[in-house]
Amino acid sequence: MSDEKIDYVVENKPCLVSLEAGKKYAWCTCKNSKTQPFCDGSHKGTDMRPMVFKAEKDEDVLLCACKATRSGPYCDGSHNNLEDVYAEATPEEIESMKNSVLIAPENGKALLDGGAYVLTPSDGNDKIADNVRYQPVIAEEDGATKLSLHRLIVSPGTTSWLQYKGVDTVLYFVSGAGTVDIAGKQFSVDREAGIYVRPGEAFRVITDQEMTIYATACPMLSDLTILQEHDTCFDESQQERYVAFDEKTANVMANRFYQELVDTKVGCNEVTQFIGQIPLSRAAMHRHLYEEAIVILTGSGRMWTGTKWAEVNTGDVLFLPHRQGHSLECTDDGGMLLMGVFYPSGSPAINY
Repeated sequence: MSDEKIDYVVENKPCLVSLEAGKKYAWCTCKNSKTQPFCDGSHKGTDMRPMVFKAEKDEDVLLCACKATRSGPYCDGSHNNLEDVYAEATPEEIESMKNSVLIAPENGKALLDGGAYVLTPSDGNDKIADNVRYQPVIAEEDGATKLSLHRLIVSPGTTSWLQYKGVDTVLYFVSGAGTVDIAGKQFSVDREAGIYVRPGEAFRVITDQEMTIYATACPMLSDLTILQEHDTCFDESQQERYVAFDEKTANVMANRFYQELVDTKVGCNEVTQFIGQIPLSRAAMHRHLYEEAIVILTGSGRMWTGTKWAEVNTGDVLFLPHRQGHSLECTDDGGMLLMGVFYPSGSPAINY
């Protein structure tokens, strides 16, 4: 991050705007408009001009207010690097939630505001198919509309062919190592990495050790199908599928970092998978325009959603409906490491 601070306007987060298809808008670039994020003519007498664009469809978007974006008029998360510390909860915000209710888990699930929840998966809920145990941890009955998330525990051996029919499938390897065979194309895989399985492809796992895997399927909710045989073909148009975590190439976001694993660079246009680190801190309450699942890989803390909060620990799964306000607090001196997936795809740095 540059030592030179960029003055932002309004506040260092984007503006939520509802665009109308076919309508033209003028995004302020001079920072002086009083009608942010749009131009009010304050640039007159300078060499600055607004950016005029036409909306292609009716949609809610986040337009940049800090003017540091490189994807104008849209937010690209640059506001997170305008300060040395990621936006944390203010004393006033903490005071406003002092009466929030601690939610104790029922059957492993702590249900929070707006359908958000914290879940501790129980081995007793596993289904068994040969050498793989699996269970849904986010599904339609949990209030999800786009993301399905399963936990798979694979014992040594070769699994049956597995498939989430007709949707993008993204795997994350929490522990263990082995081989993932995608419709005849094999990839060596290890922990802290992700792999993409395209719609229409079946896959299987080959390993000599126990592996814990999280499988995301979207943009339609889909259950895991177990196949003894398959007639699917590996899509040769996208050869690269596997992405390993590498802290040296991670994106710095103030005093945090994240790395996008599976995303458009491996041909996945529907869902983004990332790994991120959170230091000892409590984030400011914020929202996303996507549906999100988080798996806590290491560390502990609390999830706040406004009027409720729950404890979170290593191995827990968090579900966040789109637009649900939330604040993840890390209470561990060593920090917290997490894996996240969300739909629609984009950047985990973009919030409002």
